[in-house]
Amino acid sequence: MNANPEKMEKQLYKLAKKGDLQALSALNDYYAKCVTEAKTPKESSKIRQKALKAALLGAAQNSPYWLIWVGEMYRYGVGTEKNEKKAFSYYEKAAALGDADGIVKVGRAYMNGTGVLTDYEKSLHFFEKAAAQDNPEAMVLTAYQYENGKGVDVNFEKSLEWLARAERSCMLRLKGELSETDRNYYESLLKDVDQKRMHCESAACVELVRKEDCPMEQRQKAFSRLSELAHEKGDWRAQVSMGILYEEGTFVAQDERKALEYYLMAAENGSTGAMNNIGNFFLHGKGVAKDYDKAFAWYQKASELSGNAAAQCSLGMCYQYGYGTKTDYEKARCFYELSAKQGLGLAYYRMGLLYEQGLGVAKDSRIAKQYFGEALHLGCREAALKL
Repeated sequence: MNANPEKMEKQLYKLAKKGDLQALSALNDYYAKCVTEAKTPKESSKIRQKALKAALLGAAQNSPYWLIWVGEMYRYGVGTEKNEKKAFSYYEKAAALGDADGIVKVGRAYMNGTGVLTDYEKSLHFFEKAAAQDNPEAMVLTAYQYENGKGVDVNFEKSLEWLARAERSCMLRLKGELSETDRNYYESLLKDVDQKRMHCESAACVELVRKEDCPMEQRQKAFSRLSELAHEKGDWRAQVSMGILYEEGTFVAQDERKALEYYLMAAENGSTGAMNNIGNFFLHGKGVAKDYDKAFAWYQKASELSGNAAAQCSLGMCYQYGYGTKTDYEKARCFYELSAKQGLGLAYYRMGLLYEQGLGVAKDSRIAKQYFGEALHLGCREAALKL
C-alpha cells in the first residue's frame, strides 16, 4: 500500500467513511506526515482541508475524540477559517457525551471566553464535573479559580486541596503503562501543580502577613516562609510579593532598593508584572536614578511578552507624555485601548483624558465622561474628580 500513497489514502478514507475509526486515525497520521513534507503553504493548506474533512467523519459518529479534534481545528483555523463558536459547539457535543476532556474544553471556553461569553461560575461547574471523573487537569483548573477568586470567593486552602488531589491523580497514572506523549503530559501537569502550589502558598503568606490583628508570631512565620519561597524556591510570585512589601513598608521597613532587587529577581523568572514595576521605579526614580529610556524599555518588554495590561497602560502614558520615546497620541490611544479591553480602570481614565483634552482625537467631553465613569466603576479613584 505504501508504494501507492494516493491509493492508500482513498482506501483509508473509504474505510473511515464506513465508521472504521482506526482507519481514520491512520489517515490522520498520513495527512500529518504530508503536511511536514509539503513544499508550499498552498499545498499544506489543501492537505489540512482534507484532514478536516476526514475528522468530520469521526465527529459525525459522535466520537468524543474526533469531536474535540474538529473543535480544535475550528478554534485555531486549521484547514478552515477560524471559528471559535463552531469550536465550542463541538466541545459541547463531546461534553454532552460525558467525555471528561470535552467537559474540560467547555470549562476552558467559559473561562477564556472562547466562542462564548466568559462565565467563571460555569467554567468552575464544568471543571468540578470533570474532576469528579478523576481528571487531574480539571483539578488544577479548579484550584486556579479558587486561588484567584474566579466565580467563587478566594480560598487558598481549597486551592491547595485541589492541587493535592491533582498530584495524587497524576502520580497514580504515572505508575501505569503510558505512551510517551501521555507520560510527558502528566509529568508536565505535575510541574504545573508544583508551581501553582508555590504561587498559592505565597499568596496565602502575604494575606497572613498583612493581617495586623493576627498574632505576630504567625505573621513572622508567614513572612519567613514567603522569603524562603522567593529565595530558595525561586517562585516569582513570592519575589513580587516581597518586593511589594518592601516598597510599601508593610511589616518591614520601607526599602525601595530592596524592593527593586526582588522585582528584578521576579523579572528574570518571567514575571511581566515585576517588569512593569521595574519600569515604574525607573520612571519615578525609586531606588534607582530616574531613567525614562529604561522605564520605556521595561514596559515594552512586559507588554510584548504577555500583553500585560498595566504595562500596556504604562506604554500609553509614555507615548502620551514622551517618556523615553517621541510623543505619539495615536499610539498612546492604541495601548490604552488594549489595556482597557483587559479591564484596567486606569486605562479608561487615561482614555478619558485624551478625549477631554483633544489629544490625537476630537475633543469630546461627553465621551470623556463615559470613559471616566467606566474607570470609576473599575476602581480608579482619580476618575471621581472628573465626574
